[in-house]
Amino acid sequence: MRSLDTFDAAIVQWAPSYADPATGAQRGAEAIAQSARAGASLVVFPEAWLAGYPYFEGPSMHPDYLDAWRRFVHGSVMIDGPEMAVIRKAAADNGVDVVMGINEASISKAVYNTMVFIGPDGSLRGSHRKFMPTITEKLVWTMGDGSDLDAYETQAGRLGGLLCYENHMSLARFACCTLGVEVHIAMWPGHAFLNDIIDANIRQTSMENACFVISAREVMDASLLPPGFPILDDPELWKTRGGSAIVAPGGEYLAGPVFDDETIVTATIELDKILDTKWWMNGDGNYARPDVFQLLWNRSPKPNVVFSPGSDDDA
Repeated sequence: MRSLDTFDAAIVQWAPSYADPATGAQRGAEAIAQSARAGASLVVFPEAWLAGYPYFEGPSMHPDYLDAWRRFVHGSVMIDGPEMAVIRKAAADNGVDVVMGINEASISKAVYNTMVFIGPDGSLRGSHRKFMPTITEKLVWTMGDGSDLDAYETQAGRLGGLLCYENHMSLARFACCTLGVEVHIAMWPGHAFLNDIIDANIRQTSMENACFVISAREVMDASLLPPGFPILDDPELWKTRGGSAIVAPGGEYLAGPVFDDETIVTATIELDKILDTKWWMNGDGNYARPDVFQLLWNRSPKPNVVFSPGSDDDA
């Protein structure tokens, strides 16, 4: 697919429909349609937007913690499930590429933090499971195996990306560079304490990888939780301010960061601008020194179970 030379990108900085994926999918479809009407060819959602980042996930002896965990698991979605079918149909109905952050369910009740790439025909281009949940996120999310990190040729350039603190993993960023990512999707929660580090990170990535960076974050508040959902010890845990932004290669802000507003953040992307930065800094080209530094990347799937030849599974 040939990319558009110039196109508009949109970030849906809306609060999630927490632990309610059916409602979240309908609102996601509305956001996609609204973005498309405004001229966007690419629509990006924040981390775990369907159906909510686990702001409760820190160590807690609160008696309602288990209830919050149960609701979180029940609110996770299958990539091929009915909620994502709504999102995929919205992408097809509006002819846009969509990148959606989800809590991905599995038959074993493990939950993954997953970035899903959807084409303008509603097809599933691919997905990436966060391979390193941060600190206490490990209490709720299972680690991905890194085999699904990839880039996709789309009408909105060559798309790829990383989730939250994966963006701070220098080798993961370099892997994205070698994949030729032109528009890097960086998904985050809306924690205010992240603002300065995200500012530094997305501008560094835009220069280091000579790419556009779409930094998607959400607004959230305890008052937006569904009735009866445990707030636990501190309502401020749920208070987030957004901060979504779009950065050009070399570090210039094209939009945002936008705080304290439930809105859709948009900017025009001109892919040819990438060459202006590649002239200075091409990490997989004129700034590569494989005789000195090389990345060893194990991209093979790493399943928990490997069946031996002749096992019942092969029968």
